[in-house]
Amino acid sequence: MLVTYLILALLFLALLSCLIFAWAVLRAAFGSRQEGSPYLTYFTAADFENLEARPVEFPNRYGETLRGSLYFERGRTDFRALLVFAHGMGGGHLSYTTELDFFAKHGFLVLAYDATGTMASDGKSLRGFGQSVWDLQSALRFASQNAQTKDLPVVLCGHSWGAYAVCRGASLPGVRGVAAFSAPEDAAALLCAQASAQTGVPFGALKPFLRVWERLRFGKNAAQKTSRTLREARVPVLLLQGRDDAVVPLANAAANAPEVAENAHITAILYPEKRHNVYNTKEAEAGVAEMLERFSVLSGKKEGGDDALRAYAKSLDFCRLCAEDADVMQTVEQFFADCLPA
Repeated sequence: MLVTYLILALLFLALLSCLIFAWAVLRAAFGSRQEGSPYLTYFTAADFENLEARPVEFPNRYGETLRGSLYFERGRTDFRALLVFAHGMGGGHLSYTTELDFFAKHGFLVLAYDATGTMASDGKSLRGFGQSVWDLQSALRFASQNAQTKDLPVVLCGHSWGAYAVCRGASLPGVRGVAAFSAPEDAAALLCAQASAQTGVPFGALKPFLRVWERLRFGKNAAQKTSRTLREARVPVLLLQGRDDAVVPLANAAANAPEVAENAHITAILYPEKRHNVYNTKEAEAGVAEMLERFSVLSGKKEGGDDALRAYAKSLDFCRLCAEDADVMQTVEQFFADCLPA
């Protein structure tokens, strides 16, 4: 009997240790704010011809203020739909102003905002994958009460962390369609893969414990696999994925999940030679990869690192690095057109 109790006690301690370790992994990934990079240029509406931005703010579930803007083409009042855009981790929604301008010029009123713990918004940290889902819900709640947006049909678009969110918004009332760039299939598997890549230590055994934390904090919908969430949706969904994406690799991409092909309302497009920013041209993506590698090298220098980084950043053509792939963006625009009433 004593041996049995000892085994049970050891098992309990092992499980508790795994839960604590999983929490530490989540804290490492989401436990701080994301303020973007001081060396990068983030375009605003003023950098684009005829793009207007009307600042908005609304509370998240914790009462913290999320800030963003309603973007639209100057002089336009007859909008096709409200497009709610959810950004990826890092630089907030201004990392996507080129895409916001594209949608505005094609007749959409675009609501884009910085998620919790990011750039202009409040919050001490990102908190987790599920926080992006909750922030999207907060944005939709705001839109349903705002005089300029409440009567418009709604479509959702997001990238990476934001793609994870909009896929879980596909079943929300009023949503007509969802387009997701580089959407992860399984948040826990993605975190384990990234942690293993950075440390060389296998983290696969932590996946069930990461799922437990995600479900406890954010609920079933936020924690389950993307393909299962989309299977239950009843609106058209477009998944766009680069085959050479190193951030959301093909093995953990929702667009590549076997279950996706079984659902007629889901369209998945895999782009050869495309990386994580699948909406950009191949040349732009290659330029971004080169820039990040150069930043990494300069950051590691003991002397003159900051000055060298700033000098290098000044030499960059950020318009070229943000160049859109016209075919990809037109595919998304046509997809939304098919989702909306004529």
